[in-house]
Amino acid sequence: MYGQAHLARRGNTYQWRRRICRQSTKIVDLKLSLGTTDLRVATIIARRTSAESDTIVDEIMEDSITPDEARAWLAEVIRRERAKIETLQMLRRFDASDPNNDARHDAATQQAWAHVARAGLQAQASAEMDTLVASQLDLIRRDLTSDARRRIVAQEFQELTGRDNLSGMGLVKLMSLLISGKRAAWAAGEAALTPLDDLADTLAQQTPSALLGEAAQTAPSASPAPKPEPTLDPAITAVVARMVAMKREEGVEPKTLRQYQSFAELFTLLTGLTDIRGIRQPDATAFRAALAKIPKSWGKSPADRRATREEVLARAATLPRDKVGLSTGTINRHLEHLGQAVAWAADEGIAVDARLNPSKLRRKETTRANAKRDAFTLPQLERLFQSPVWTGSESEYFQTRPGRTIYRNGTFWCPLIGALTGARREEIAGLAPSDIIEVDGIPCFSIEDSDLRRVKNLSSKRVVPIHSRLIEMGFLDHAAQMRKTAQPDLFPDLREPKSGQHGRKLGRRMRQIVDDALGAEGAGLSFHSLRHYVQNALEQAGIEDKITRDIIGHEGRDIHEKVYHKPTPPRIMRAAIEALPAPF
Repeated sequence: MYGQAHLARRGNTYQWRRRICRQSTKIVDLKLSLGTTDLRVATIIARRTSAESDTIVDEIMEDSITPDEARAWLAEVIRRERAKIETLQMLRRFDASDPNNDARHDAATQQAWAHVARAGLQAQASAEMDTLVASQLDLIRRDLTSDARRRIVAQEFQELTGRDNLSGMGLVKLMSLLISGKRAAWAAGEAALTPLDDLADTLAQQTPSALLGEAAQTAPSASPAPKPEPTLDPAITAVVARMVAMKREEGVEPKTLRQYQSFAELFTLLTGLTDIRGIRQPDATAFRAALAKIPKSWGKSPADRRATREEVLARAATLPRDKVGLSTGTINRHLEHLGQAVAWAADEGIAVDARLNPSKLRRKETTRANAKRDAFTLPQLERLFQSPVWTGSESEYFQTRPGRTIYRNGTFWCPLIGALTGARREEIAGLAPSDIIEVDGIPCFSIEDSDLRRVKNLSSKRVVPIHSRLIEMGFLDHAAQMRKTAQPDLFPDLREPKSGQHGRKLGRRMRQIVDDALGAEGAGLSFHSLRHYVQNALEQAGIEDKITRDIIGHEGRDIHEKVYHKPTPPRIMRAAIEALPAPF
């Protein structure tokens, strides 16, 4: 529930609940009221309670792993990892575009597993550790600490040994063996192709006739045993749910996770297919065609989730032509999600159609990337910031109506911050008072994952100096006041009461402000247009592309920038930020 295991709600109050099956048929039901009606607070408490309860669970379960089972599990881990390494080595030999770069990544992976095996999973990377090794270490840590990985390990162990009852301490032992096996497999990574090379050397010493005779006798004596039926649910919604659970643990932003779930619902609705094993290429083609026939607004109303395919298409028939058919980018995203779901199911051992290839159906973009989203111009922003929000409002509720009072809340501050940082809507709206920091004497925004919001990807984690105009307007005073009152949110007025999200209310307010200030001229503008404005303004000011990417939070252009690039120091970044004109 709510993305957190053992979290439930009784009435308006959240509770922690964990059911445990002992070796006998008796079930132990542990319950604890969390004493809060706030989902965010309940999630934090439930997470900590679950971690602390593992010791109790071990004592209740009183179960362990035998030495034979441990050896079998370790052998299986090494076998699988060695097979993966051998495949990587063969691909590098055959068609790698940059073999040296691939070799660096393999070496970094080997060092990362050795570090985990030696120092422990939670041991932090040292300052001297290579950036690529540290990156691999972070990926390993996030994978092994995820609930999804633990479930997969438990499932694989059950399939290997037939054991369906595993204690918490038993799972810890399996994870420890997994680390040892991975470390051992990667330690011998360079020898992955040795058996093939030895075979080639041996055959080369024989005569051609002997080689031909040997080849004639290599026909398999028996067909391979059929693979057992998967025990995991093959429904496409269930496959996507498991994939989403793993990606949530990996820190993928909630918006992307919702898009995966929306895809699964839409695919089932438009095709009538529920079992991923039955999907064929013509089904994917029909899905793409149907996406071009449904209303552009599908999914924005709860009623859309309950409608039938016929009802959705009937409603589309009543709409103007420009309101029907998803955009090319959205259609391609749905096809990409279908391909990911199919690949995920195959990795889980579910028998999917090997000929299914949704990527072949991607539609060609007809619009240049830089023309898809409009950017504010400086004159437009100057008009925008003359709106009542910044000159005087009727009330905080009616903040877009003219009045005498200026309310310095999230609606007031966030667009100003967006115009002077280029940060994303959720990155700004989800700031906490603790995210306003000082680096080398420079006031900065710290944009990272937190309990309030997720960042889009690793390159989105950054420190951005605060423009002097914001400081002049009293932004640091606002942050200090929120910190003094122990507010978890820097902009509490933007929090959605039910979902706990911050960006949606800001998006609605911004839409209203733009419409009132610019009318039809602002039809293509949104909060995201501030991001494009900042990028254009930095480019026009002659700021180096690397510094602009660090401010905006974009990935590097190539593998060198993505892996070895060091963030621009705030003292250098500040000069670029100050080059942005303040349109207010």
